[in-house]
Amino acid sequence: MVTIRHVVCDRESYFVKDTATALDAAVYMADRKIGAVCVLDSDEKLCGIFSERDLLNRVVVRKLDPAGVRIRDVMSEPRAVIDCADTPHEALERMERIGSRHLPVVDGEKFIGMLSMRDIMRVELSEQGAELQLLHEYISH
Repeated sequence: MVTIRHVVCDRESYFVKDTATALDAAVYMADRKIGAVCVLDSDEKLCGIFSERDLLNRVVVRKLDPAGVRIRDVMSEPRAVIDCADTPHEALERMERIGSRHLPVVDGEKFIGMLSMRDIMRVELSEQGAELQLLHEYISH
């Protein structure tokens, strides 16, 4: 069974410190072509999430200077997390329940990374491809 650990284990864990500015986070996300980033405190604990939507609604629309506003003042509270031992199906259900395309991944209290809807879709497509291959082999023999 595929777990979240399998999905995120070989990736860089994207995060910014809560001392960063909104501009720092926006540049970080743009450089990595990601839509959201986790925010960690000085103890490396997850304290928030900053997304493109946060940048738009909490910085741009309010006409705040992104270089002057602290990320902790404009980030969103994490509404849910997913554990490494959980499955992509459980993550998808949680995302749908809270209306989010991103979930922070934790192993107990330890921050591991971020899971996106795109990650889950890759897993689903891979599993369906494997099923189709098995059916094709079955029919061919």
